[in-house]
Amino acid sequence: MEDQGEVQAMPGRQAGSHIFHNGNGFYYLIRERRGNRCRLKCRRYRSCCGTAVVDLMTGILTHLQPHTCQRDHLLPEELAFRRDLIQRASQNVYGAGVRNILREAKVFCDNPDLARRFTTVRMQSAMYTAQSNNYPKIPETISYLGVLLGLPNMRPLCLTVDRQDYIFQGLCGTIQNKSVSLVFASGRMLTFLQSRRNLHLDGTFKKRPKKPKCGQIFNVVTNYDSTVIAILRVLMRRRTEEAYTALFNYLRTIAPDLRPTRIHCDFERATINALRQLFPDCPIVGCLWHYAVACSSKARKLGLSELAADNDLVFSFIKCLCAAPLLPTGLIEPGVEEIWREVQASGWADELEPLFDYFRGQWLPRAAELSVFGHPERTNNCSESDNHMMANILPQNRPNIWRIVGGFVQAEHLSWCDKLAIDAGETVNGRRRWKTIANDNCVLRESNRLIRNIITPGQFLHSASYAILAAVHNGLRVNNEESDSESDDDSD
Repeated sequence: MEDQGEVQAMPGRQAGSHIFHNGNGFYYLIRERRGNRCRLKCRRYRSCCGTAVVDLMTGILTHLQPHTCQRDHLLPEELAFRRDLIQRASQNVYGAGVRNILREAKVFCDNPDLARRFTTVRMQSAMYTAQSNNYPKIPETISYLGVLLGLPNMRPLCLTVDRQDYIFQGLCGTIQNKSVSLVFASGRMLTFLQSRRNLHLDGTFKKRPKKPKCGQIFNVVTNYDSTVIAILRVLMRRRTEEAYTALFNYLRTIAPDLRPTRIHCDFERATINALRQLFPDCPIVGCLWHYAVACSSKARKLGLSELAADNDLVFSFIKCLCAAPLLPTGLIEPGVEEIWREVQASGWADELEPLFDYFRGQWLPRAAELSVFGHPERTNNCSESDNHMMANILPQNRPNIWRIVGGFVQAEHLSWCDKLAIDAGETVNGRRRWKTIANDNCVLRESNRLIRNIITPGQFLHSASYAILAAVHNGLRVNNEESDSESDDDSD
């Protein structure tokens, strides 16, 4: 008979609770126990008056009051699926949000009738609570965060994926001048850092936490056999020269054999000043892409976009000015002045003079760090690629600080795997794009002609400026084309 059957029990949603049924799609909670009999009520008792009784001697469940709710044969699978989701959320320490965990679980569920029950609205709160139980309350200051991460019971948060190392190295700077920074790098990455001679430095703002207050996430990466390896990440309270100086001093303490021969960074003055103090013999190389975008953006702000779009000669002058870093340091000024004489001869001096004055005042004094002549890498694309990787790991902007730390752990693991693959002789990345190779060949060919005095600096700018075409289009806000930069956006 359908109204009788052997009782079955399964775990409920709350810890220690149970749900009883006999396999016919109706489910009960305990109402009361009397002697050898246990009275049950429908689990949807607020809207359903169904009841049953269990004979504790025979284990037979007998239905009493009829149900007004619908049968649900998927409830056992639903509860098991829910327990799995909660467990995934509670065990996640690598920065994945509850939405991503839920989405991934639903994708791998082959029963759409079951998966549809787990909406974001229904599960987000429970999963977030389970995930939050892994972490303490978010500290108010970055200094207190550093103290917390140094405690023995907090060390597991910074444990690498293979559980062989820790990524939190310590705290540097002072509270008085707000130069405090937290340094994240595994011991094996610090060893690798000391063997590298080319470094790329950059900061990102979108992924910094809302709390505690933080100025930026500063990243140190390297180009290792054409693969970007992220080595070190820093939560910086402020972006002052004092903060950078304290950070680089600390790096020299934890990586005493660090002796880079080339450092790529953007044109932030505080960063460059600190680098020149602590690495005086190391060339500081700016980013051609960022300069070209900045210069062409200035042209747009001066109202030259429409003129450049309608007049190829004006566009070529702007393009040549944006290509100035391709010249050697000592030839940047002669090359730009040669182009300026062409501008005067063409009759466009009145329109272009503000742009050339901007270059002379803003960029010409920084010619040493502006020039990328002879360097194997002309842009800071390694840092931009690393920013994209972090954006994939942490899709949300301004995420929770514990999610950021978990993201650092995950990024360290991915970078270390790439490093080991390269050491084993495997190819990690695909071939470079043909457009990038063509641009490199163009710049190399014209550089050789310049060195042999076959062409003048101005002629070099005309022929080599094609390599920065996409950056010029980006700044002028006209159609984008591929260029020297393998990243088509001027991201942070």
